[in-house]
Amino acid sequence: MAWYDGAIFYHILPGGMFGEEGDGEKSPLSRLEGYLSYLKVLGVDAVILGPLFSGDPLHYGMKSFSEMNPKFGTEEELCRYINRAHSMGIRVLFDEAVVFSCREFFIFRDILEKGDKSPYKTWYKNVDFQGDSSFHDGFSYASWKRKEQYPLFNFDDEDLRIYIIDQIKAWIQRFDIDGIRIANCTSLDIHFQKSLRYFTGQMKPEFFLLGDLRKGEPLRYVNSETLQSLCHYDFYQALVKAFNEKNFYDLAYTMGKNHEVLLQMNSFLESPRTDRISSVLTDRANLYGIYMALFTLPGRPSLYYGAEYALPGKRERKEEALLSNPFIPEDHKPDAFTNYLAKLSEIHGKNSELQIGAYKELYLDHRLYAFIRTDGNSGVLVLLNNDSMDQYIRLKLPIPATLAFDLIKQEEVEMDEYGQIKVFCAAHSGRMIKVK
Repeated sequence: MAWYDGAIFYHILPGGMFGEEGDGEKSPLSRLEGYLSYLKVLGVDAVILGPLFSGDPLHYGMKSFSEMNPKFGTEEELCRYINRAHSMGIRVLFDEAVVFSCREFFIFRDILEKGDKSPYKTWYKNVDFQGDSSFHDGFSYASWKRKEQYPLFNFDDEDLRIYIIDQIKAWIQRFDIDGIRIANCTSLDIHFQKSLRYFTGQMKPEFFLLGDLRKGEPLRYVNSETLQSLCHYDFYQALVKAFNEKNFYDLAYTMGKNHEVLLQMNSFLESPRTDRISSVLTDRANLYGIYMALFTLPGRPSLYYGAEYALPGKRERKEEALLSNPFIPEDHKPDAFTNYLAKLSEIHGKNSELQIGAYKELYLDHRLYAFIRTDGNSGVLVLLNNDSMDQYIRLKLPIPATLAFDLIKQEEVEMDEYGQIKVFCAAHSGRMIKVK
């Protein structure tokens, strides 16, 4: 079992969390180092950090692979942060969009200066010196979502592929990172994926490659030769619908797909490209139930910074802008919801069923959903109630069991001689019951 199979991820946008300039005395990276102890208590296994190498701290778009944006701090501070995280058993991933750059990237500047005499003219997609751009560059080119401030790399160019892989290998050597979240990876070439998996795996056997893909065929990206995981947008959309429309059917249908693939997906309720879940839910009372779903259904849970305080917030209308409402940890004190998420993390970490266990649906209607995750001779039974009314249900367990124990309340649940249990599930909540 690789380290990431049972991991809980925590996604940090440094430019949004503290603002770009820190507090005037400490850089954002120095302040993040002091935040690691808190993340450890929260149950976090891996931090996704970035973008650090973009031209704008609140946008993707590579400006340099070798020089971090100085607004975050120094390279020494970044190394110290990662070393400190590793000493606490926390892995660190960079979050970068390697499929496009900003216009300040040295390759683009060289083409601007030298035109068709630039040795890099084939490194961007569809460069045409017979055309022009809205910036009057003297040539046209393909761009991310037709936004010409973000020219797309041409992954058909072997020299470009080699260059980017060499730069990522340099990140591993310089910073000892444990993986990369590849933002906006829709156009990521399959040959590049395979090369990236091979060369990073040679340097670190469990180097984690996480793709950010809204639409596409998962098996094209996630298999033994390409990426290890994708951000699971279908799961996110099905979860939101289940709790906002009081309808679990689409969620159950999503879970009924290829189980092995679902286990490899990174699941989330908030990300740099979504609104805060507390602003998305029509009834905030469902926060407890929807986060229980995140931690118990197949997938690797990922929290976005400040999720543990149920921060509200909506992303800017600009497509390229990231969800970046400020969050100063020192301004918050742990509350009942924070403790609840920490408890979910603890339970997830102590029960292999929730990490790698098989999934089986036991009961389904619009407002009540029951399933079990099993590993060997034990299981975790989960009930989710999206309704404003309490629910009772009697279930026949699919595995032999003589003991049922509520993992949240820390109390036994009555089971009859036939292996059936009658479970009460309060409104807008869930139950997690260990059976063995």
